Amino acid sequence: MNKYATAVLMFLVAVITWVQPAQAQDAKAVPPAPVEAFYCNMKEGKSHADLKQVADRFSQWAAKNDATYSAWILTRQFGMGAELPEVIWLGSWPSGTALGKGLTAWQAGGRELAQAFDAVVDCSIGHVLASSVQISAPDGPPGDGVVMFSQCSFADGGDYAKAVAAHKAFSGAMRSMGSKGSNWVFFPMLGGGDPAYDYLGVSAFKNWADYGAAYDLYVTGGGWQKAAETFKGVTSCDQRPATVWDVKLVHQGAR
Repeated sequence: MNKYATAVLMFLVAVITWVQPAQAQDAKAVPPAPVEAFYCNMKEGKSHADLKQVADRFSQWAAKNDATYSAWILTRQFGMGAELPEVIWLGSWPSGTALGKGLTAWQAGGRELAQAFDAVVDCSIGHVLASSVQISAPDGPPGDGVVMFSQCSFADGGDYAKAVAAHKAFSGAMRSMGSKGSNWVFFPMLGGGDPAYDYLGVSAFKNWADYGAAYDLYVTGGGWQKAAETFKGVTSCDQRPATVWDVKLVHQGAR
């Protein structure tokens, strides 16, 4: 699995137990969530319509067998390099306990669906797990929309606690400017190889109009200056250009 694809995932988001008590207090309200990602390419002759048909069947299966699991299909929109997957299947549980129950149910009763997925997409690129820390999600769990992933690395002397605090401050600043984005940070946990970053910054929007408005706020509305001020000496998220993906909700798990 390449480092760029690994970044895109995981996805997904952070280990509060690695963070200092101030951040751990926030985690009481929204605990860290395990997130899995499959990196996939469409098989020859197959289309996104074919994938949607299988995804719809999966949603029905999950409602009965893995009720807390949420899933999204991410399709690349802005990203460079043949190593980037065409599609990412992103799934999340509210806890490790729920993850364990869900994987047990899938291994016991998901074989037919797994074969249906295998007929449409090749997901041999990789399967990774991350842990997710919510930075700001005033609109609740994401549905359809747009998501952007930025690779971030700690500055000398930086750590998880300082990075999470800085992202909270910057997200609040962007919201005060009028941004409608929601934010998480993703720390790789399992299966991610040797990524050239410490974690991912994740920004989600309900649509491209909201994304474009946030783009303007960042580029010409003082956002990048605020980012430089907030992240200085703590973290850097500009090592390489961010990737941006279209998002379709497959299944919203019960919470």
